Amino acid sequence: MKENFSLDLYRVFAAVYEKRSFSEAARQLFVTQSAVSQSVKQLETMLGVQLFLRGKRAVTPSVEARQLYAMIAPAIGTICEAEERIERFKRLQEGFLRVGAADTVARHFLLPYLKRWNELHPGVRLQVVNRTSTEAFSLLSAGKLDVAFVNSPVDESKFSVKKCLELHDVFIAGNAFSELKGKTITRKELCSYPLIMLEKLSNTRRSIDEEFMRSGIALNPEIDLGCHDLLVDFARINLGISCVTREFAAIDGELFELKLDEPLPVRELDLCWVDAGNLSEAKKKFIDIF
Repeated sequence: MKENFSLDLYRVFAAVYEKRSFSEAARQLFVTQSAVSQSVKQLETMLGVQLFLRGKRAVTPSVEARQLYAMIAPAIGTICEAEERIERFKRLQEGFLRVGAADTVARHFLLPYLKRWNELHPGVRLQVVNRTSTEAFSLLSAGKLDVAFVNSPVDESKFSVKKCLELHDVFIAGNAFSELKGKTITRKELCSYPLIMLEKLSNTRRSIDEEFMRSGIALNPEIDLGCHDLLVDFARINLGISCVTREFAAIDGELFELKLDEPLPVRELDLCWVDAGNLSEAKKKFIDIF
C-alpha cells in the first residue's frame, strides 16, 4: 500500500466517475470544484495514469478509470454503509447493550428501568445476563458485559461505580418462631436457630459471613439456596430463619423481622462498568437513567 494512500481521494474519484462532472461531484461532496479537481490530480499523480479526459461540459473516464472504479466501488459502498451504521449506533437508533444482573435484582429493581429504556431507545437491543455479582465482575473484566448491577463491596480500582440503592440485610421468620417477635437477640443467640441463607458463591453471603466473623461467629446454616425469593418462601413455611435483603423481600403478615442487638451494616446495589476511555453512547445513556 502506498504511504500517501487516502480514502478521501478515492471517494472524490468515485463521485466524479458517477456524475461525469467535477461540479456535480463537488455539490454531492459539499466541497469546492477546485478541491475536487486537486484531489483527482493528486490521485492521478499517485497512480501515474490519467483518469479523466476533461471536456467543456463533462469528463470521460479513461480505460484505467473504468478498471479502478470497478474494483473500488464495492469497497466504498461497504465503507459508506459501515459509516451510516456507526452513525445509527451513535444516535441510538441501532445497537445492543449487555447488562449483567442477578435475577432478584432484575425482578425487584431493574424492570421499570428496562421498560423506560425500551420506550426511549427501542432500536438498541438489551441483552440481560443473569449472573451473581462475583460472576458479573469476571464478565466485566473480560469485556463480555458492558455494565453490571452488583452488590457491594466493589473494587473501585478496577471498575467505575454508580450507587443505585441502599440494601439492608435482615433475618425473617414465620409463626413457628413467634417467641422471637419484638425481642432483641444477639448474633450468637441467632445462630442457635436453624438458618437459611444464600449460597456461599454470592457476594451477599460472603459479606454477611465476614461480618459475623468479626464477632467471632462462623455461620453454619442448615439450608443454602441459590434463589433469594426462595429464602422468603422457606421462612414462610417455617423451615428456619432466613437472611434476606429487605428491599427485595415481600415480607407479609405471615413473616416478621428479627431485631438484632447489632444490625448488619448497610450495603449498596451498584452499577459498575470498565471505563477504558470513551464510553459508547448507549452505555453513557444507560448509566444516566440511574
